[in-house]
Amino acid sequence: MKRFIIFLLVLLAIAAVAVVTCPDRQAHKDAIMSVVNEKINEVMGQEEDNDLALFGSAIGSSVVSYALDNRLTYKNHFVYSTCEILREDGPHRLSVGVFGHVFTFSKEDLDRALE
Repeated sequence: MKRFIIFLLVLLAIAAVAVVTCPDRQAHKDAIMSVVNEKINEVMGQEEDNDLALFGSAIGSSVVSYALDNRLTYKNHFVYSTCEILREDGPHRLSVGVFGHVFTFSKEDLDRALE
């Protein structure tokens, strides 16, 4: 019985830490933008003209940021949070946040989504 009570207290402590450190909407957006910016810079880095690449990167980042502001759905599930974007075929999960960290899709997933 004593072990069970200790187990419940530890479980409750872990849940409390998860609730307190659950990432907010802005943390999710920043993590998603970081992956998108890496991909934009990778694609634009292949361009011959550096000024054109810099301009394209700035435009691409601002367009994606605007789209995320308008179409990103944040859901807080108390111990973890998710962000989804609404597409024609339904919602698509972009990130999951837990214990203060946001896990996002990879650049490979972004390549597959763009195809």
